[in-house]
Amino acid sequence: MAMQTKERPVPNGVVLEMTGDLTYANREQFKTAVEAIRQKGCRHLILNMADVRFVDSSGLGALVEAYTTVTREGGTLKLANVTRKLQDLLSITKLLTVFETFDSEDE
Repeated sequence: MAMQTKERPVPNGVVLEMTGDLTYANREQFKTAVEAIRQKGCRHLILNMADVRFVDSSGLGALVEAYTTVTREGGTLKLANVTRKLQDLLSITKLLTVFETFDSEDE
């Protein structure tokens, strides 16, 4: 399934709503969306993962790359509405210790 992204400003940052699969086939689209937000000068990014159905190893790599780039520039990248499936994947890969995850955007 193709990935769709939609950005929405919030106080002190941007929410990137993601729909579909974050996979090898869609990772460039994700990277482009994150880069566009960074180019606008936004340093604080929340990825709304509620409608992400599947993440493969390339998708995880893209998440780590985005996290590294944003934090290196003094920003933050947080994951909101993380599904149980993604939570388990982050736990198995020990990436749960890297990413801040939240059950909702409000948190």
